[in-house]
Amino acid sequence: MSEVTQTDRVPETDEQAVARLADGVSLCGEYEGGGFDEPRYLISRGDGQMVLVSPLLYQIATAIDGTRNLAEVASQASRATGRELSAANAEFLINEKLHPLGIATLSEPLAEPPKADPLLSLAMHGVLAPPRVVRAAAAVLAPLYTPVVVVLVLLGLVAFDAWLIGSGYVDLAFQSSVGEPSQVLLLLGLMVSSTLFHELGHAAGCHYGGAKPGAIGVGVMLIIPCFYTNVTDAYRLDRRGRLRTDLGGIYFNAVFILAMAGIYGLTGFAPLLVFIALSHIQILQQLLPLLRMDGYYILGDLVGVPNLFSQIRPFLLRLVGRSGNVPGTHSGLRPRVRILVTAWVLVVVPTLIFALGMLLWRLPVYLSRAFSRGHDYWTMLTTGVGQGQFWAPLLAIVSMFILLLPWLGAGAFAVRSYRRLARLISRRRKQRSTSGRHRSVRA
Repeated sequence: MSEVTQTDRVPETDEQAVARLADGVSLCGEYEGGGFDEPRYLISRGDGQMVLVSPLLYQIATAIDGTRNLAEVASQASRATGRELSAANAEFLINEKLHPLGIATLSEPLAEPPKADPLLSLAMHGVLAPPRVVRAAAAVLAPLYTPVVVVLVLLGLVAFDAWLIGSGYVDLAFQSSVGEPSQVLLLLGLMVSSTLFHELGHAAGCHYGGAKPGAIGVGVMLIIPCFYTNVTDAYRLDRRGRLRTDLGGIYFNAVFILAMAGIYGLTGFAPLLVFIALSHIQILQQLLPLLRMDGYYILGDLVGVPNLFSQIRPFLLRLVGRSGNVPGTHSGLRPRVRILVTAWVLVVVPTLIFALGMLLWRLPVYLSRAFSRGHDYWTMLTTGVGQGQFWAPLLAIVSMFILLLPWLGAGAFAVRSYRRLARLISRRRKQRSTSGRHRSVRA
């Protein structure tokens, strides 16, 4: 999500010029539950992406109807905001702020709207289920969010966990499941199925709140294979609706766990207890707000800042006294929110730097182990095929694929980092070769 808060003035303008909104642009109203000093407003683009803007920019976009000229747009925005704006101000806002975001234009054709390209994002991602399929499934599963059902699921999970901890069966289940290829493959299949059901939880929560979920896909986050669901439309919802969407995946994990618990009660199949234990670990991992997983979005919606990673650069610049007029600087946050975001940055930045440093430090060891494991899996494959086995060779193939994925993700991250560094160096060189002055007013 992008945010724009600055405006400038230009000396010359055609007051009779008529602006228009881009195709598919929708004005969604105020971003509810925001943690900013002043309200922020949402604009949805034709590609489904949301842009977070200041009240002034939102009123400029509201005034654009394809018939009003710049003078009329400025006049209406002035009445709506209580600030005196000229046609020149409106022209600058449209040309330099709304046009680059793919929201509005005067005469120039709209280029392809900019898309977010965060460094810590999914690599090699693709769609597994298109929006129409996801929306149909979400509509079927949405009744699981009925309050009575939610309470019953949570009570059932607590009761089953209490029994599981007291029974001591988990250790025996692990001992009986380890080393059996068919059972290991079954566990992998259950984990993948549970993760897909987790994503449907986000989609169903989005649908239950009144928004439209998008596609479900798969990719690699740094070195971790993961699924994702496009629930960008949930930004239209209030804070409660957004949190329901954020927590929906974990809630559906609980539903899946109870379903497996019921099957275990009927069959006594021990690997199901192993799966349930692993699912609890997966839930705890999802709650960590370090990467763009559930915990990150939950924290963002709790404090009212939809893109927490966008606050890192302004915070670091403030530390060295170079914040200036950097867009998104968290001086625009409410005091309590600023404290929480600062604490998050102080935890996340050192943690990620330490993790990346350790990864690079131990890279030779990891490479050696990867080659050793790959050789072991290849031996398992050839031996199993030679002996006419089925499950062992299949497990070897799956294991080699899983072993390869983190390295592909690491390679994609390295390429993205190199490209970003190259763009930064190029931008700095251009800035040094140009200079200019302008007056500005705060939007």
